[in-house]
Amino acid sequence: MNNTPLVSIGVPVYNGEESLARTLDCLLGQTYQNIELVLSDNASTDATAQICQKYCAQDNRIRYVRQEKNLGLHGNWTFVADQAQGEFFMWAAADDYWEPEFIEVLVKKLQAEPEAISAFCPYRLFNKETQQYEGEAVLEDYGHRNAWVRVYKLTKLFLDRSNHALIRRQRAKDIEYKLWLFPKMTTVYNIAFPSLYFLVAKGNFVLTSLDKPLWRKTMTSKPAHDLPHARNPALTYLGHVIRKIHLFFRSLAYIRRGADSTLFMLTCVPILFARMAFDIVMPVWVVLKVLLSGKSIKGLSPHEFWKMGVR
Repeated sequence: MNNTPLVSIGVPVYNGEESLARTLDCLLGQTYQNIELVLSDNASTDATAQICQKYCAQDNRIRYVRQEKNLGLHGNWTFVADQAQGEFFMWAAADDYWEPEFIEVLVKKLQAEPEAISAFCPYRLFNKETQQYEGEAVLEDYGHRNAWVRVYKLTKLFLDRSNHALIRRQRAKDIEYKLWLFPKMTTVYNIAFPSLYFLVAKGNFVLTSLDKPLWRKTMTSKPAHDLPHARNPALTYLGHVIRKIHLFFRSLAYIRRGADSTLFMLTCVPILFARMAFDIVMPVWVVLKVLLSGKSIKGLSPHEFWKMGVR
């Protein structure tokens, strides 16, 4: 596709031998051909390196980096964004699936609406354990001409999978993924939200392909973000509260950066505070509901709590 803008795809991976080949086939097989894959192997201990090297030899659109030491999930995500060179950028998980026209459709949408900084589409959730879809297609609609409305819509729906949307690269480079405050916590659980608050404060978010999901997000019933003290309910809940407080302040900081306005950030405090309070109370309500139904809390996975509204 001559004279088309370059799209950079950041693929952070760690021990992804089970699904990486399928993911790379999917991304390299996009109808939009002017792409580069920034493939960062986070010091994997399985066959990930061999798979990466094999695909590098077959396709010169791949730039492969093997990290000498594990950067952590947050560090690897930031690394691939920093290495991107294209006009547009997207993060791609090493176990997801995209329809062949995914990039082409989103690029056309951003070209048609130059004021927008991010484009996304409907998607489906796919359970890795059951090998089945969960629910109907999901639509994360955070778009509006008014920035405050965009912040409100994000806070109300509170889904963060649109961090896999197609973004104008200069905005992606403004994002940093940092750990939330809790001892020995090394995942990016729930810290994608500050980056989304930055984007919706900075510019418009647009949707396309409303009649057809173009992306499949792989879910697991046993997520990697289990708390380090999950066997102790009090410490587990304490970790949840600390995470929500941390998320509240970091999201406000990103809103201020995105809008370049402290006053605008202050107008967003009430809706973010209400969301934080709701999320802090929700686990208590869910636990009481489960106990009153006669079920055992120990038999429920974190994924099942998530489906009951715990974020």
